[in-house]
Parts: sequence; C-alpha cells; structure tokens
Amino acid sequence: MSADLICIGNEILTGLVENSNSGFLARRLWSMGIDVRETAVVADEESAIKNALERALDKSDLVIITGGLGPTDDDLTRETVAKIINRPLILNRSWLEKMERFFKNRGIEMPDNNAKQAMVIKGGKMLENKRGTAPGLIVEYLNKLIVMLPGPPNEMQLMFDDNVVPVLKERRCGNISLVKTLKCIGIGESMLEEKIKAIGTWNLPPISYVARGYEVNLQIKGYGEKSKAQTLIEEAECRLREVLGDYIYGTENDTLASVVADILISKDKTLALAESCSGGLFSDVITDIPGCSKFYRGGMVAYSRYAKINLLGIGKTLLEREGDVSKATSIAMAEAARSKFASDYGVGITGIAGPQSDSSNSRVGLVYIAVFTAEGGSSKELNLGGGRKFIKERSVQAALDMLRKLLTES
Repeated sequence: MSADLICIGNEILTGLVENSNSGFLARRLWSMGIDVRETAVVADEESAIKNALERALDKSDLVIITGGLGPTDDDLTRETVAKIINRPLILNRSWLEKMERFFKNRGIEMPDNNAKQAMVIKGGKMLENKRGTAPGLIVEYLNKLIVMLPGPPNEMQLMFDDNVVPVLKERRCGNISLVKTLKCIGIGESMLEEKIKAIGTWNLPPISYVARGYEVNLQIKGYGEKSKAQTLIEEAECRLREVLGDYIYGTENDTLASVVADILISKDKTLALAESCSGGLFSDVITDIPGCSKFYRGGMVAYSRYAKINLLGIGKTLLEREGDVSKATSIAMAEAARSKFASDYGVGITGIAGPQSDSSNSRVGLVYIAVFTAEGGSSKELNLGGGRKFIKERSVQAALDMLRKLLTES
C-alpha cells in the first residue's frame, strides 16, 4: 500500500505555521509498512485541493488530507472531495447536537457557520474529534481510501491513532512491510554504521539510519508474509542489540525521558533537578510525562550566581575558585538538588549556551553535567555547537542518558 499526504493551509505555505502533520503521519505510516509516495502542501483554494487530490488518487491507494475542515468559508476540504467523487453532503444531526452542547457548556451561543462541520460525505464514516469541533471523515472511492483529518496537530494525531490506524491495519493483506525502530543515543551515525558493518555479512533485512539531534534511529524493514517478516526483524534486532548494547535505549514511540521515567518508577526512586544553562528545559521534558509526580520531586532554575548561592546553598568560595561553569559546580548543584528535595537522584547542569560567553570568557557550548546519588555518581564535560536552543536540548538529552545509565547500573 502506498500513500499520498495533502496538507492544506495558506498559513503553512506562508511559513506562519510549521507543517508538523506530514512528519507525524509519515512516521506512523512508515512504522506500519506503508510507503509515502508524495507529500503536498496546497492553498485553501478549491482548484489547488482538486488538483492535488486527483493526482494523489491516480498514484496511491491511500490519500490522507489534513486541514480545511473548519467552519469558515476558506475551509473547503469536505466540499471539494464531495464534488470530485460526486457524492452529496448530508447533515449528521448527532454531531450537530454535540457541537451545540459544546458551546452551551462554555456559555457561548454556537455561530451559524459551525453547522457546516456537521456535514459529512454520503457513504463516508465520520471520525469523532475528542479535542475540537471538526470531525474527520473516511471515504472509500474506487477501492481507494480518502481520509480527511483536522489541521490542528493535537486533534489530528489523536484521531489518526484512535480511528484511522485500526482501519488501515484491517485493510492490509498478503505480503506486507513491517518496520521496527531501534533508538540509539550517545553514538554518532558514522560510528554506529562502523559497528554494524563489523558484524560482517548482513543477510538480514536492510536497515536505514535516521539522525535526530542527539539520537540516531535504526529502522529495520521486513517484507513478506507477516510471520516471516516479523521473524526477520526479530533476528536483525537480536544481532544489533548484541553489538550495540546500551547505546540502544528504546524502540518505536519511546523517548529517552519516558524510558528514564519508567526506570525510576519501577525502581521506586525519586529525582530532583538543578538547572542553569538549560533554563528549566529538563523539568519541562520530565513534566510532559503523565504520572511524573510518582518520581519527580521538583527542580530549580539557578541561572545566576545569586540563585546558586542563596537557593541551592552552594558556597561562594567554591564558585569564585572553580567558576559558575565547572565540573565542581555541576556536582555541587546535583548534590544540592538531591538534598533540598530529599530525592534519590540529583542532576546538575551548568554551561554557556551563547551566543556570547560569560565573564570568565569560557567557550560557548561548554557544559558540565553531574548525576549523583547518596552513594556517588558521575560528571561529564560537553563541548557543543549549533546555537543556543540546540545546546540546551543536547544538554538535557545528555543528562537524561547519564541518568539512564546510572539507573541501569545500580
């Protein structure tokens, strides 16, 4: 099965909104063994949508459209699709009533133009929107599927996973493609490839490398009858794990933060943070995880020397002697976080994110990270590039990886 993606919106073409929908959908489809043939971004115009849809239907078995399902006059997706496949739009009264309750519960009278969102293409399946007012639609046409999803990513993603994925899995038959993703950290793409080549003759499924910031994803693809494809992938994964060891931190939808969270919860351990150059990003990543209150005690953004002394209780003499950005200071921050929040693990991050250096004239991108328990821990010096945002993100990823390794060793 092949797929075309059509993302609709003038705001995407003008750069006001980033097109994250196509990336999400491509990754999801790829993981199901469905190849994306083409991604198109088109304007909120009937002719543009019509041309893109006709081209996609000519080439692919599956067309997924995002955007253009709103209540305004320039939301034209459902109307344009209905014209192309020559089917009428009919009112879904239950969705109309649900929208009316949605607005009433918020003390607002529903605008008349929202009623168009309750119109569905005859013969199509309406997809409930749990986070908004625009339902999705699935329509079968000439043995092909047209899927229409809302543009806002938080609405689209949930709708796709809950409603579209089961339909796609049901339609697949015969030989299929299966994909398994192994997520690696702490090793570059070129070194990773060298280690894998050292295995020798690779007579198992092909693998591809996808560099994603501080991580590299390995994608293993097996093709054929389902059980055969699955066996090929399992054998390849086993060999890769033997060679790469703890460079592999997770699979598929795992994130480094979610893996660390799972380990902390399983070991019944707690965590506290003291951040300087990362500016609270580590805490933000952790608190994005549902249930983080089971292990996360809290954190401090001790950005200035004043905060390091007066909030964390780090000695002024140590800071004057070693500097705010130093191994000793990162250790002191980790220990202070652990002590202040009475946690099992403490992490300290200090560095220079740039673009200018500090009063010590240390190089931009110099970062020190420490992870400590009552029994001891480790610290690390990093020399990063890539700009302020990238340095903050890489620092947090490196700290998470250090924490993961210390947790698995203990």
